[in-house]
Amino acid sequence: MINKLREEFEKIYFSDIATTKGLESLAINMGVSRNSLRRFLGKIKNESQLRISTLNLIAVRLGYRNFQDFCERSGSTTPILDFELLDIYYGTVKGKGTSLNETRFQKANYHFAKKIISHPGNLTEFVKRFAANEEALEYVFAWYPSYEHIANDNYQEALLYVAKISKKAHVKVFAYSFVYFGKFMSENLSQGEATELMNKIEKQVIKMRCEEFEVFPEARYSTVKSIHSHIFGNPEKNSPFPLLPHSDFGFIHSRPLIDRIIYTSYVGNMLTILKDYNTAEMLIGDAPTEKALKTFEDENPLYKCHVHLYRITRALLMFHLGKEQEAMYMFDQLLVNSTDVMRYSFDSKIYFELQYYNLGYKLYPNREDFHQKYQILLQKTKFSYLTSF
Repeated sequence: MINKLREEFEKIYFSDIATTKGLESLAINMGVSRNSLRRFLGKIKNESQLRISTLNLIAVRLGYRNFQDFCERSGSTTPILDFELLDIYYGTVKGKGTSLNETRFQKANYHFAKKIISHPGNLTEFVKRFAANEEALEYVFAWYPSYEHIANDNYQEALLYVAKISKKAHVKVFAYSFVYFGKFMSENLSQGEATELMNKIEKQVIKMRCEEFEVFPEARYSTVKSIHSHIFGNPEKNSPFPLLPHSDFGFIHSRPLIDRIIYTSYVGNMLTILKDYNTAEMLIGDAPTEKALKTFEDENPLYKCHVHLYRITRALLMFHLGKEQEAMYMFDQLLVNSTDVMRYSFDSKIYFELQYYNLGYKLYPNREDFHQKYQILLQKTKFSYLTSF
């Protein structure tokens, strides 16, 4: 049973335990010693020294009452969270709208969302119980996009339900676009689904832009439009930038730096995956200097993960543009051991790592560790489209 507990723990906390620093941070947060956690994960031999108190803490972290509760319910698809507690917790925000300022609420929501999305039974029960609570659904699904699960049918269905009941155009754009992205990356997107989803997205984008600029859904829309044009052809052949949502994407260069970083990272990354390197290069344009990025990062630590993806995106593009030495220099400056999980969506780091190890293996084809890590990430996300990238 310890092996099963380990498998479930590794699946949910994969990104957190991928580095030494991440493992240490997680151990402190859980209240166990670093060596106890390493012993549990098999990094230190002698499993017999595992204490029941350690196993209990790990089981609680996965949503069970204790290790015994895990043993009794292991393999079951029935919910493992205390939904009476969730009824009270998410009941406090029903009808009040969502807000970034509710710090205490967000910290708990972060951990609940992780457990809800990562367990099929929790996911099914959550959608059923909170079908009429728009805020609860938005906090869990729209605030923490899960790249590891976006290829799964039950998660896609949850997002589509969020889009159905939400009154916010930008939430609808996000949900439809993320489902489209997941189906495409896992090579499960039919022509009919693509057309239907794209029609819904385009209608909501018009409404969204009448409200206020939202960089994430705008970036997701641009990403999906790039994919759609790649699959079905380009209806705007005479446009100077045909794969982007505007005939001229100069609007993004007038936005604050963080908006430019987020938009060009995600959209530029997708254009690079689609091998439209010229458009990706035009989109990124005159990149901020490394000094400017470092200054911005130091002054805005909450945006560190976005700057990180921006650097990976640029390095990957440089490689495909034939600038291998420049890409290698940029890659060697990158680190993937940033483990302050509250600065990442709990699952977005896996997407960043995919790009990092993909580039690493391209630059250093003899590094088997890069290749193995990339293959593990592909299996977890089911992004089979990337096998040809």
